[in-house]
Amino acid sequence: MSTWVGTIVATTGTSDFWKVAAKHGVQQAVEGVPPFVLIQCEVGFDFRASIRLAEELSRDLATMAIGFVVQTNSDVHEMHTFMNGKCVRRLGYSRDEGGWIDVDGEAQSWEGAYFFDEGSTADGDSWPDMLSDELSDDDIRRYEEAKRIEDASQVLSLLNPSSTAPMLRVCDSLGIMADEPSGRWKKRSLWSRLFGRG
Repeated sequence: MSTWVGTIVATTGTSDFWKVAAKHGVQQAVEGVPPFVLIQCEVGFDFRASIRLAEELSRDLATMAIGFVVQTNSDVHEMHTFMNGKCVRRLGYSRDEGGWIDVDGEAQSWEGAYFFDEGSTADGDSWPDMLSDELSDDDIRRYEEAKRIEDASQVLSLLNPSSTAPMLRVCDSLGIMADEPSGRWKKRSLWSRLFGRG
């Protein structure tokens, strides 16, 4: 997929999760309330709608939510993490704008899965997907240490997301099946917003 837009929400087992989510236009696609849900967003050209949805759900449910946008054709990744409606982490990458253009807030627990795959710099057959293959020995040592402690802050300049793989790893680490979203959200048309129709 060239563009993937979604929201991940920690439900904390809230029994009325889907009722609250429905107030924001989310349609339930699974039975029950799993610990984490992936809401697939159909946003048209309003890519940041998933980030606004994450903020609203985080606030109304007093929980953690991640709004994200991934565009693989232009190597753009944007992720905002909210806790109780407050943005606690922003990450933004754009190949055309020189790399990591937005890094703000405290690193979050899900970032280890995002930044580090199972690949190894010692084994050319499984080189890490976010690393350039032309690195100095010092860069490789710094990367391996960052991976060991699951903190990418000192090696961001070495990391270049160019696929959906990092967000797929985040989903997997949270027990989410990325190809089976728990819910769907679709931006309402101008007609429905003006006249209150579907």
